[in-house]
Amino acid sequence: MRVGLYKNKKILTPSGKIEIYSKTLEDAGYDPLPKYVEPAQSPVSTPELAKEYPLILISGARRKAFTHTQMRHVPKLRTLEPEPFAEIHPSTCSRYGVKDGERIRLSTRNGSINMRVKEQPRLMPGIVAVPHGWSQANVNLLTDMEVRDPITGYPDFKALLCKVEAI
Repeated sequence: MRVGLYKNKKILTPSGKIEIYSKTLEDAGYDPLPKYVEPAQSPVSTPELAKEYPLILISGARRKAFTHTQMRHVPKLRTLEPEPFAEIHPSTCSRYGVKDGERIRLSTRNGSINMRVKEQPRLMPGIVAVPHGWSQANVNLLTDMEVRDPITGYPDFKALLCKVEAI
């Protein structure tokens, strides 16, 4: 870490410093301090929905070989990842009867897509990480465009309830 990186540079905030309290948000009628807000879909906020869709989907997982939808038709890169896959912790795979490399149906209340499973021990159990940019497994078919951040209007792509089934 470089010490003094911003010593002679102003940060682009009203005070020129890092700000936790946001006067801009306050002026717009929002809470000026950051706080945790439970996602619109979660086992806590929607327990009835979580009974049918017990897992948490995070969409838009990044892949080293591709930049969003770019480069997917470059043969050399396509050998690294020939098709989309859902990353799931091994204990979650075991719990739902799916195995590494098998095809699954991944569903939310908005739709379903089919893809292969890749066991990923680095993920937290109960999480399903899915890349974006694949036409044959378009994760946007699963997202809920009605659930948006109240300040930015950005859709919630990182906290949707889902389920997996072997096919």
